[in-house]
This record gives sequence, C-alpha cells and structure tokens, in this order.
Amino acid sequence: MRILLVFIPIFLRVTVSAQSPPEDKNLLHYFSNGELSGQIRDFTMSTINAGELDDYYANAIGASIHYETLPFKGFSVALNGIFVYRVFSNDVLAIDTIAQDHSQYELQLFNIKDKGNFSDLDRLEELYVKYEREKLAFTYGKMEIESPLVRLHDGRMKPKVFSGFKTNVSLHSHNITGAWFTKASPRSTTHWYPVAHAIGIYSNGFTTEGDEAHYHDQISSAGLGLLGLDMKLNKNTNINAWNYYLDNISNSTLIKVDITKDTGVYGGFMYLYQRPINSGGNIDPRYTFHQSTERTNLLSGSLGYHFGFCDVKANATHILNSGRFLFPREFGVDPSYTYISRSQIEGQGNATSFGITGLKNIKNIEVKLDWNRMLTDNRALYNKYMLPSYDQFNLDCSYGFEDKLDGLELRLLYVYRRSTDRDIVLSKQHNTVNFNQINVVANFNFAMQRNHHNLSH
Repeated sequence: MRILLVFIPIFLRVTVSAQSPPEDKNLLHYFSNGELSGQIRDFTMSTINAGELDDYYANAIGASIHYETLPFKGFSVALNGIFVYRVFSNDVLAIDTIAQDHSQYELQLFNIKDKGNFSDLDRLEELYVKYEREKLAFTYGKMEIESPLVRLHDGRMKPKVFSGFKTNVSLHSHNITGAWFTKASPRSTTHWYPVAHAIGIYSNGFTTEGDEAHYHDQISSAGLGLLGLDMKLNKNTNINAWNYYLDNISNSTLIKVDITKDTGVYGGFMYLYQRPINSGGNIDPRYTFHQSTERTNLLSGSLGYHFGFCDVKANATHILNSGRFLFPREFGVDPSYTYISRSQIEGQGNATSFGITGLKNIKNIEVKLDWNRMLTDNRALYNKYMLPSYDQFNLDCSYGFEDKLDGLELRLLYVYRRSTDRDIVLSKQHNTVNFNQINVVANFNFAMQRNHHNLSH
C-alpha cells in the first residue's frame, strides 16, 4: 500500500499535465509528461501430489506500476513498484506427515523469506537514472536485466531484479552490454540483499560428498559482473557471447548461435563453460557454492522445422562428467534449449536432457506442447538437488484479447512430471516427481502517454 501512495501523485500529475501548454519546457514538463505503464496479475496455482501426499492450491493478485520521465538532455528517471496479496489458499505451510515438508511452488507466489506473511507484499522493484544518446545507454540504480543466463524469470508474482549499473552500446547490427550488480532481489522475495547474501535463499542442495550444503550467508562476493555481445551476422543468423563473473565464486562463459527462418529448417547451438574462482566462495567445502575441482562443460542444441500447420523442434542438452552446472537460481535460469517451465538442468552434472516441442498459433491463441526427459546421475557428486530422472509434459496455452478487452491476456499452464523410477519411495516424490500442476494466469497490461506498448514486470 505504501507504493500506491507514492504513485498516486504521479498518476494525478500525468493526468493534469495535458492542460500545460506544449511550449512550457521547464523541468516540471519532463516529469509530468512521462510514460505510465504497468500490469495487474492474478495467479492461481494448484499442485496435486502422488498418493496420500498433501495437495496445495493458492491464488494471488498483485500489480506493478512503472513510471519514466521524458528525457531531458538524454537523462530520464524511472521507478517501478509492485505489491501482492493472497486471495485464497489452503494451508500451504502445513507439514506433510509422510514427506515432512510443506508446499513449494504455491509459497513462491508470496514471500519465501517470510512464509507466514500473505498480505501487502510490496517491493520497490526499479528506481534508476538513465542516460541515453543515439547508440549509448547508461543506467544506474535498481533495474531489470535480460540476458541468456541472468534475466527476469517472471513466472510467479515478482521477477528477479538487480541493483548496480548497466551500459548498452549499439554498433550497426551489434549490441554490447556491460553490467555490475552489488545487490539483488530474487523472485518471490520483497527485500534487497547484497549479492553474497542473496545466494542460497532458495534450496542449498547437497555437497559433492552427499552432505546437506549450508552456503547461505557463508560465502563472500563483491558482486556480479556481466559482459555480452549480441551480433546479427545476417537476417537469419544471430550470435550471443556472454561472460558472467561472480566475484570470488565462479566465472561462466556462454556462446550461442541461432539460425532463424520463416520457413523450413531452423535451429541453434550453445556451449557453456564454468570454472570456480578461488575456493568457490568459502575455503570450507561444506560452506562453499562451487567446489574448487569442478569444471562445467554444457552442450545444448535445437533443430526445428516450420510445417504448414505448426512448428516442431527437437532439443537436447548434455553436461559432461567434469562438473555440475552451478549458477545461483536467485539470479539466473537454465539457458539451454531444453528448458521448459518448472524444469531446469541447473545443479546437474553427467546428465542429459532431451525433448520435443510443438507450437501452433491461431490468431490470438498460442498452444505449445512440451515433452522433456531428464536423465540424472543419482550420485551427489553430479546431482546437487538429488533429483531423480523423470519425464515432464507441459501444455501451455495463451490468449490475447482485442477491442474492448485489449491488454488482457490469459494463460493456462498444465504440468505433469513422472519419475522414470517406478520404485521411488513416496516421501521422495513430494513436490518433485509424479505430480500434476495447474496454473491459470490473467495479466492486464496497460500503458499511457508516449508509447502505447505492453510491459511485463
């Protein structure tokens, strides 16, 4: 509610500004004639676990409001606030008597750091100063970032956002991005944390020796650095080369080549290499994030074909046995071609993922079908979260309204994950395998003033 009190005067100023004469170019003019945009989101989620395990459901509603001033000599100021409330749910904090655990996915609609709080979950999501001139843009403050590995990952009520500075340079058809972040606010949280303290807010998993890992608040890092090059070689070929420097913890280098066509065959290939820095965050293996002996080599590819009635593509990813693919889930998301909603390969080594995706567009309707098989190594040496091998099926449907309901979007995501091991004990299946999940999301995107476009914050 505090965020709303901040934005109401801004909204009123935007409305009143229409009365100002166009020749009035004082500072008030630039602040009053900016762009107001945002999104209202309603999210219903239900996870149905196997057998006698507990099931869960929850509904959350929230809104984000973004305001950016008109540029003045290249400078503009922007802020974005978000708030979330629970509408209804069952007891998502109840401990299942078999698994001795509570809801996982439904709690992520709220605040996983304050699990008993379901109301007035607000966050100042963006607050930055931007300087933009022709081919150069410089941003300082709290902001969103999109890259192959570090990005919004906006699949709940709050995305992942970062604090620091970012520079973008455009050279012909090439774009260069550089950034340094010292703080982050991970998805499903409301506070801002120094980079070192944000790592491990989610599950810490296991060490390579099979012991529970406890690296949260035990590692040191000055920040996260990004340097990326996006090159468009021709109208069909795009190359991404990115380096992610997680100070005192690890360095990740990613190269991705995509070939896109409107007809016929298309595809892509990606290679990711990781190495630890120093001792991976802490000299004690029990409290470090990245073991000093691990070297990650990840290969991923995709091959698709535009049929007359739909698109079909085959995807595959393999991680060699030189080490696990490790990157804080608080900051990033699986960049491989086999990533689908509710399934990512982060934390795995000596593992293979492959699947098929079908996509059909009919006017304002998009229907996507995914099947993905994840083959994991059952040793902690290569399996940070001790995740069993599984098949996952996703049905993802979305519809965008027009005319009087323009800006309203509906999405239905159905997930079924089935373990390939028929003998896995029931307690190990809880929120992990052999579950069904239904997600129903309604987004209303709006924009006022200069550019009428939809934003997803």
